[in-house]
Amino acid sequence: MSQKPKALVTGGTGALGASVATTLLNAGYEVHVTSRAAVTEGPEGLQVHQADLANEDDVSRLYEEVGSPLAALVATIGGYKGGPLASVTGKAIDELTALNLKPTMLTLGLAYPSLKGNQGGAGVVLVAARGAIMGGPGSAVYAANKAAIVNLALSAAQEWLEDGISVNAILPAAVDTPANRRDMPGADYTRWPSTQEVAEVAAFLVSDKARIVSGAAIPVYGKA
Repeated sequence: MSQKPKALVTGGTGALGASVATTLLNAGYEVHVTSRAAVTEGPEGLQVHQADLANEDDVSRLYEEVGSPLAALVATIGGYKGGPLASVTGKAIDELTALNLKPTMLTLGLAYPSLKGNQGGAGVVLVAARGAIMGGPGSAVYAANKAAIVNLALSAAQEWLEDGISVNAILPAAVDTPANRRDMPGADYTRWPSTQEVAEVAAFLVSDKARIVSGAAIPVYGKA
C-alpha cells in the first residue's frame, strides 16, 4: 500500500489539470485524476477515474475508489461559454452551472470526510477565474459561476477551520493552453500565465508549508 499522501485533481486530464497533477506527482503525492470520458490508460504515474462530477452518485463512488485520507484536492474542472446577457436562456444557465459550480460544490462537499481524516491537515484549491471579481462583457453567466466558486472557498475555509483544512481559490486570467490560443487567435498569449505557473501556485497552496493560508482568493494573472 502506498505511504504517499493522496491528492485528487478533478479535470486532471485537461491542460491545466494535467500540469497540476504532474506537479503534485513530482512533489511526492499519489495522484488521482478525473475524466468524464472513458480513459483506458492515463498519463504515467496517475490514477484515472471516470466520473461525471455533476452527478452526486458518481462523486460518491469517486471517493470510494480514491480512498481516505486525502491530503490535497485541486478542482480544475470547468468550462466557458459566452454571450450577451440580454439573450441568456435558462438552458445556458443550467449548462454553465453544470460545468462549473455544481461539480465543484459536490466535489468539495463530499470530500470532507476524506480531508478531515488526514493527519496534520489537508489543503484544497478551487480554480475560479479573474472574471469572478471583475466580470466582463459577454461572460456574465460564466463569471457569476466563478464568483460563486470563490465564495464557496471562502465559506468552506471558515467552516472547516478547526479541522485543519485550508481552502483557497485561485483566479487565473486566460491560461496559455492550446484551446485558448485557438479560441483567441488575436491575443498576445506571451502575457498569459502558463499552465505550469498556475500549477505551481496550486501545489504550494495545498502543501503543509501553506497551511496557514486559508480563505483567500489569489490572482494568478501573469501579465494579462
